[in-house]
Amino acid sequence: MSLNRQLILSAGMTVATLLSLVVAPEAFCQASPLQSQAQMDARQKELERDAAVNLSLAKKSIQDDAFYNARVALNVWKSSAIAAGSFDKKLYEDLRKQLYDKSIKDNLRCIESSISQRAIPDANQCLKIYRLHAQEIGAFDPRRYEELKKRVAAIPPRKKP
Repeated sequence: MSLNRQLILSAGMTVATLLSLVVAPEAFCQASPLQSQAQMDARQKELERDAAVNLSLAKKSIQDDAFYNARVALNVWKSSAIAAGSFDKKLYEDLRKQLYDKSIKDNLRCIESSISQRAIPDANQCLKIYRLHAQEIGAFDPRRYEELKKRVAAIPPRKKP
């Protein structure tokens, strides 16, 4: 994914987050006695539609985007689904696990690539993220981590030209 596309997606997610913060408080307010049942039904349908759209965006983002953009999309869906009264905790946990699994795989590739390029700071950064995300979903393997840590520590420094 190009840097421009990532920036555009990141900006879009930021706008979506800000909009949800502006609109969401209204969803938590009690309906006034003057508000008609039709208005309340229309608002509920709007909230449900927003939650469905945000779920679709979160699923796509988990597949296509970087970790933090996908994490924001997942949280926007969670917020809108709670506001609509349709939040599914099991679905949330499944999507969250998919997101972290993808991040773990990406960081393992990053470690391998950094080792082959002898990029010690990059390898250490990817190793830290791998450990944190694996611990977050209970997939941390201390033996694998120590093996990777030893491989990173054994990277010979680059020679200066």
